[in-house]
Amino acid sequence: MAIKIKAALRNSDNKALGSTDAQLFFYTLNGGTKLIASGRSSANGALTMSTNTRISDFLPRVLLKVKLNNKWVNASNTPKSYSQATIDFGTVKLSSEPVLTLATTTLHAIPAVTAGATAVAADTNKLRLLETQNLKLTNETKNLTEQLKSKEKARKSLETELQSRPTVQMLNAEKTQVRDLTAQLKARDERITQLERGSGQLSEISRQLELKEQQRKQLEVELNKRPTVEMLNIQKGLVTDLKGQLKLKDNRIAELEERISRGGATVPIKSTTVKSEDLIFSTSQAISRASDKLVKQGGYRISKASVDLKVVASANHTDLMLFESADDLARIPSNCFGNVSFDIDLTDTGDTETPAATDLTMPDVTGYTRQLAERKLDGLQDQLFWYEQQLSEKDPFSAGQIIRQHPKANTPLQPDTQIILIIGVGI
Repeated sequence: MAIKIKAALRNSDNKALGSTDAQLFFYTLNGGTKLIASGRSSANGALTMSTNTRISDFLPRVLLKVKLNNKWVNASNTPKSYSQATIDFGTVKLSSEPVLTLATTTLHAIPAVTAGATAVAADTNKLRLLETQNLKLTNETKNLTEQLKSKEKARKSLETELQSRPTVQMLNAEKTQVRDLTAQLKARDERITQLERGSGQLSEISRQLELKEQQRKQLEVELNKRPTVEMLNIQKGLVTDLKGQLKLKDNRIAELEERISRGGATVPIKSTTVKSEDLIFSTSQAISRASDKLVKQGGYRISKASVDLKVVASANHTDLMLFESADDLARIPSNCFGNVSFDIDLTDTGDTETPAATDLTMPDVTGYTRQLAERKLDGLQDQLFWYEQQLSEKDPFSAGQIIRQHPKANTPLQPDTQIILIIGVGI
């Protein structure tokens, strides 16, 4: 009759060990072992094996081995239940760490299938003998366990001491450094001896050093008086620009003289219309470019700038007029001009990146005060630029309120978008 072997394999965290190889051994009368069954656990860790070997032919001692990390380890030698039909080990927990499996074996009396009184007596004598041997083996196992713990403690102590000691390479490196420093010290002593013997030579060297230092200072003073290459290039660039402007002025004078000589017709004023927020934005960009150019040429940077512009309102009072030349501007009556004043801050805020705000849109804040607008635009203070614009006599009630904004309402905002808000100022 076949014997059924059962077990539930678990790891140290009580998780199932699926698809794990296992073997069952019986101990023979001469103290050896014999493989009598093998198998593999299912996905849930359940192990089922069978064997046709008769238990009566072997000692009532078994050994279950399991293969972990390609190594066979002792799992258990104490079944939960033991009979002629079934050997059930119950739940067997295993660890992937290497351990020494030592356990007291529980002996079970297996009733013989068919045996006479003589056979029973013989088995009883054998059983007593095996109990004696098992007790002796248990005591030896305890002694070996204590020896193993003592050896492990001694090993850890030696390992700690070994780690605290310097290596041979470290010692050799220190010896090499000692030899080098000794050689350098010897060389310094020889140099001191030479200098002490030749004090006259030392005085001459000191005199030459002092002369060289005087010459260096004279060259440094002369060098500081001379302009740098960058300064020369800046002046050359200014000369080129002024020549270009002079040529344009000459051409304009010639054009005007020709028109006057042909009939004295009135020279039209050439102008273009621009929105006030566009003018402020373009002015900010121009000053920023000038700052970058100064950094490249002379190492200077513009941090802040105040702009005061004379402007003329167009037919639409929300727009401004720009003139192409100073001659056209000179022909405008002075009472037509207004002032636009604003500050530009170019202070470097560092390289910190601003999180992307792809879902933000510009709200409509026209008519808001500065305090209400800052609440509305909470979180975008780094992108805000405030400017002032003088109001006309026709609109005296917008003082202190936002009269222009850029970008327009419902425009998507990016992390680098400049938000320009213009507040009206009374006369």
